[in-house]
Amino acid sequence: MTMEAQPSQDGRTRISLGPVEKWIVGAFAGFMVAGGYWLISSMQVVLTQQQVTNQQMATVQQQLQTFNTQLADVPALKIELAKIAIQTEQNKQDIRELKQLRGIK
Repeated sequence: MTMEAQPSQDGRTRISLGPVEKWIVGAFAGFMVAGGYWLISSMQVVLTQQQVTNQQMATVQQQLQTFNTQLADVPALKIELAKIAIQTEQNKQDIRELKQLRGIK
């Protein structure tokens, strides 16, 4: 294993690598390329999952809006049911009175 640092003619230091160092640098570069590829592909998976989640959230928000609209109608339905109950009670009372007038039990 050899690595030499020599000054060049322009005053800069020139580094020359031996065969083992070149292999190490090549392996490191390959590792970095593989790591970059893995990072990009994993980010694409995360972005795809995020898009699916966003679509699901949009669906849930739409369902919540529908439920809110339906719940807004609940007080009106309660009032209608109360009116029907009052009318039913009034009808029962009328039937009792008619039966009493006609002598029917």
